[in-house]
Amino acid sequence: MYISYKRMIECVRLLIIFVVCTFIFYHAVSYVNEVIRPANPYKEPEGKAVKVAKFHSSDEISYKNVKERLFAFYWYGE
Repeated sequence: MYISYKRMIECVRLLIIFVVCTFIFYHAVSYVNEVIRPANPYKEPEGKAVKVAKFHSSDEISYKNVKERLFAFYWYGE
């Protein structure tokens, strides 16, 4: 079986182009992700916004508390 150097160089060149394009695409997507991500998604909301989740210690969780929160969730339609 005969493999020419020209064919082997073309395959290596294609592989290098593929790796470089993949590297560029990865960094472009990472940059866009950093640009559109909020600075701190867990900060306290401003204005009339209300933070939905309030974390309790494990001893404060009760059936009544969960029932009230679930009812409020369905009542406000969110």
